[in-house]
Amino acid sequence: MTEPNRLGLLLRRHRADAGLTIDELAAVSRVSVRAISDLERGRSRVPQQRTVDALIRGLRLADAMAAAVREAARDGRRAPRLLPALAPPRSVADFTGRESELRWFGDLVARGERGAVAVVAGQPGSGKTALMLRAASRLAPSFPDGVHFLDLRGLDADPPRPADLLLRLLAALGVDETEVRGDEEARSAQFRAVLSERRLLLLLDNAADEAQVRPLLPGAGPALTIVTSRRGLAGLEAVDRLTLPGLSRGEAVALLRRIIGAQRTGAEPETALVGLAQACGDLPLALRIAGNRLLSRPDWSIAYLLRRLADSDERIGQLVAGDLQIAAPFMLSYRQLSPAAARIFRRLALIPGPDGGIDLAAEVAGLGVREAEAALEELAELGLLQPVTGGRYRFHDLIRLFARARLAEEESAEDRREVEDHMITWLLGTTVAAGRWFDPAYAGRGGEPHALRPAASGTDAGPGSAEEAGRWLEQESLNWLGALRAAHAAGRHAEIMAVADAVHWFSERCRHWESWLEVFRMSSASAAARGDRRGQAVHLNYLAWAYTTSALRHDLADAPALQAQQVAREVGDLSEEGWSWVCIGSAARRSGDAARAQEAAHQALPLFEAAGDRDGYSQGLSLLAGSLAQAGSHLDAIEQYQRLEALLAEPDRAPSHVVIEATAAHLHLNIGMSLVALRRWVPAVSSLRTALPLVQRSGVRQSEARCRYGLGSALIRLGRADEARSELRRAVRLARQVGPADVVDQALAQLSEIGLTAGHRLT
Repeated sequence: MTEPNRLGLLLRRHRADAGLTIDELAAVSRVSVRAISDLERGRSRVPQQRTVDALIRGLRLADAMAAAVREAARDGRRAPRLLPALAPPRSVADFTGRESELRWFGDLVARGERGAVAVVAGQPGSGKTALMLRAASRLAPSFPDGVHFLDLRGLDADPPRPADLLLRLLAALGVDETEVRGDEEARSAQFRAVLSERRLLLLLDNAADEAQVRPLLPGAGPALTIVTSRRGLAGLEAVDRLTLPGLSRGEAVALLRRIIGAQRTGAEPETALVGLAQACGDLPLALRIAGNRLLSRPDWSIAYLLRRLADSDERIGQLVAGDLQIAAPFMLSYRQLSPAAARIFRRLALIPGPDGGIDLAAEVAGLGVREAEAALEELAELGLLQPVTGGRYRFHDLIRLFARARLAEEESAEDRREVEDHMITWLLGTTVAAGRWFDPAYAGRGGEPHALRPAASGTDAGPGSAEEAGRWLEQESLNWLGALRAAHAAGRHAEIMAVADAVHWFSERCRHWESWLEVFRMSSASAAARGDRRGQAVHLNYLAWAYTTSALRHDLADAPALQAQQVAREVGDLSEEGWSWVCIGSAARRSGDAARAQEAAHQALPLFEAAGDRDGYSQGLSLLAGSLAQAGSHLDAIEQYQRLEALLAEPDRAPSHVVIEATAAHLHLNIGMSLVALRRWVPAVSSLRTALPLVQRSGVRQSEARCRYGLGSALIRLGRADEARSELRRAVRLARQVGPADVVDQALAQLSEIGLTAGHRLT
């Protein structure tokens, strides 16, 4: 009987006798390291004749030894061959969740498309292979010709070539190795021909890229191929794609419960399991490691492991169970990165918020925008970053911790401080530049800021339009807020005040953001730290506004407003004294005290007039009109709004362009709402129709919700139910997102009324 792997044993012995390593033999014979290794280990027993001859020459074998090697190669070809084992690994017994994804596979089979290919992509540790195996176990009855699994080892430094993979697949399908075609293209055609009549399920796990996978895909036929990869494999044509999301928190908790066992999890509060799922980022691999670690430590409680994972800097190192390490799959992807992508990956761990845009990433990494974008796409392709809307990218929580660890390992503390300082300076400078698009002090007649703060790179910071500026301030809000916190901790008080000064007008457009309170707390504290008395009055007024409008704690607004008033009087700043009265009056209106609001407006108006503050005067007049409307004096309120409208048109008394736009929008809205209260439906609709595009342009979405509600209310009374229904539904959608909360209930009540009285004119 022929000795198994006699050829491999001979080659290994002759190589040892020659004193050659595999690498050295590969160099002299020009046969690849992988091919020699596979022959010596018996993974490949049918080498081509030219390969055998090349190895004999490389080993400089005498004739008798060479003849023995050639005979062993011939014996390998003649010997009966066992098919390579391509049976799939066992499916995970405690697999949990992913029902929608499993249904997706079922629907794919039900469609019955010939030669269907499903590509499953996802970040490291997301459970792609486990999902594929669970799907295969469910789908197996539909494929009577079997299920074949092949690990493409896409993360190896030298992944298997398609020609070698095709050889394994053809052999598994019963094709004698001596009949396998020689070149890759011919083997691929042979493989498609063999599959064309077989109803089998082919599982290709861990693909490197499109070039590796494309020759392995079937043509038209009853086979289904499932491919998993960290990459999206966007270059593959005519395939169905599934990007695997993270587990839901409920699925993550359920998986932990199944791994750890009901008896042990039942002995601890549910909050411990939820906290452990959160610490693992709901990532299946991390959850399995945590669960297995608890199983191997029966004396540990879930709460104890959770405490060990509480330190984010140590969490990656703690998520280890035997040979399972959460860092291992991350490192495999990291090692494949280009130098630019690796650099941007490490340094993105410094950004304060959960995601960032391309410009921020470029600044942090010190790259050009195009180079940064290419690097970000490379990271997304390998599953190390997740693309989100608006050209932004975010880390999974655990991958962010891994990036932070790589940063600490590969860059010096001095370099890290320099990068972080540069990022903070750039974020604050760009925030100032963006905020000035909405600040009357910097806006020209066209509303464009006439001065921009230079970025750290020396170029002008900031977007090129008010629309871009608003979008940047909202999208990067958690990043520039984080930079503001860091600057406050470092005592960079002048920069903090500059940011607050720049964004306080924009805050009117984005009232629902709860962090305005923190922004203006920091800026008023910075003014006090600098001993800037006038600045203190200014920023205390900002803080009073935030309590009233953003935090909806008008009961707390009086304290900073009264303090601002006192400081303004001490330094003789009539304008800021007037603004303190506006803040007091706005809080009073929110509290339902219309009389006090009117009194505050009467106090503010002469102060603004004496100071020559046109912007302040218009806001004082708006406060007076609004408080009259609140008191039910709608005719008086309309008269004051009309007075304000006339003021906006007077060149010598009109406020700045930015204030005109915002004020015009709201005065038409408020006139319309007063007309609704007076049951004057036709002029109300006219005024609100005028207000709507102006309010939309102002960006204050709460006001848009009020405007649509008022418009719907008036249209109902005019018998225009379809138009009313459309406006009220939009009002509900907006108000649910940004407020005001009372609009939701009122609009829903109106919609109910339409349902009861559709087609009838209401009076």
